[in-house]
Amino acid sequence: MLKKFFAAMICLLIMSAQASAMNLTLYESVGSISLGSRQPELKIEGYTQLDGDFSKGVAIFDDDLYFHFDCSAVMENPDAASRFGGENFSNTVPVYVFEGRTQIYPISEVDNKFYLLATETGGGSSFKVIGKYNGTWVQYFDTLDMRKQIPQEFYIDDFYAEGDKIIFVYKQWQQENYCKLCYTWNAANQWFGVELQR
Repeated sequence: MLKKFFAAMICLLIMSAQASAMNLTLYESVGSISLGSRQPELKIEGYTQLDGDFSKGVAIFDDDLYFHFDCSAVMENPDAASRFGGENFSNTVPVYVFEGRTQIYPISEVDNKFYLLATETGGGSSFKVIGKYNGTWVQYFDTLDMRKQIPQEFYIDDFYAEGDKIIFVYKQWQQENYCKLCYTWNAANQWFGVELQR
């Protein structure tokens, strides 16, 4: 009888561990980046440390996300002008922040930490999720890669995490029609899959 009880408890613990491993938590923004009032300069808010000035340097967000930037490189080499990731510049991901405003949202999963970078521009919004993959900073996805499959009259209405998914809700202009981009975390592959729900 006692063996059956312990076996049941172990099964429950394994099941709850698996369930908890599939929960993504999206937190409030820890910072934002936009163009400053003087050019070439950025307006950077929410950083925990800044080395350099607002035209060139490294800002740290949330203690482990490094933002390397050089406003003078925007025209000649945009990929080198703004990058997110590790302390070492070579372990970073290019993210263009010189148009609109980019908000930084941490996302946690039991074994991983990601950052959602939400950029709002006059032409709409784009969302990237970056994080470490085997110690290297990578871009897991960019919603612009799927945006062409959504009609232009749909605009972003909401985004949130639910279970193992990060969901972006698009609403049709002046209509009550919605569609969703659902990015699902696959713990076995350590990557996100995507599905468009109409």
